[in-house]
Formats: sequence, C-alpha cells, structure tokens
Amino acid sequence: MNKFSGIRYELQVMKEELRARLFDHSLFEMTCDDHQGKSHTLMHHIKEELQDVERALMKLDKGLYGYCEETGEEIPFEKLRILPTARTKYDFFFQELFERKSLPRYDYTQDETYITGSDF
Repeated sequence: MNKFSGIRYELQVMKEELRARLFDHSLFEMTCDDHQGKSHTLMHHIKEELQDVERALMKLDKGLYGYCEETGEEIPFEKLRILPTARTKYDFFFQELFERKSLPRYDYTQDETYITGSDF
C-alpha cells in the first residue's frame, strides 16, 4: 500500500465534489441572471481548485507528488495531509507564521498588583 493512498482517495473525492459544484452552478446560472459577478468569481475559484486537485492526482500518477516545484525538496507528509494540493513548500508559509505567533507576554514581576477580597 502506497503511503499516499489516503491522500489519493481524498483528492479523488475532492475532484468529484468540485465537478458536481461546477455542474450545479452551471444549471443555476442558466436559470438565474441575478448575481452574475459573484457567480463568475465563485466559478473561477472552483475551477482553480479543480485544476489544483487534478495536478496533484497527475503528479501522484507520475511519481512526482510530494516534492516542491520550486526547490525539488520533499514536502513533509504531515503537511501534505493538511493541504494535499500543495505545490511548493512555501504554500505553508502563512500556516507556519500563525503557528509561531504567540500572545504577548506580560511581565508580572514589574507592577505587582494583587486583588484581595476587600477589592470586591
């Protein structure tokens, strides 16, 4: 069993869901001319996502999946499980920034203020 078999299955499910959304949206557009701009934008995003999924599936078939398209470095498996359509190691940049972000630390030793029962 290939280590990417779970990811392949997930990508195939995503592909079918995206195709169904495109089909449903096409039918909706034929019956409703109202929100053309929003509909066009949504269709564009669905098509882009579908292309990403199809590219990932093609790379799986050719044995190229899991490698950064810019550096050739291997993308960690755990990251691919989170974002199976990742093309480069830089696709995770914002996630890494978010994970490194910490809350500002307050130095409690400077201004020691204690609340006592009489303060309430």
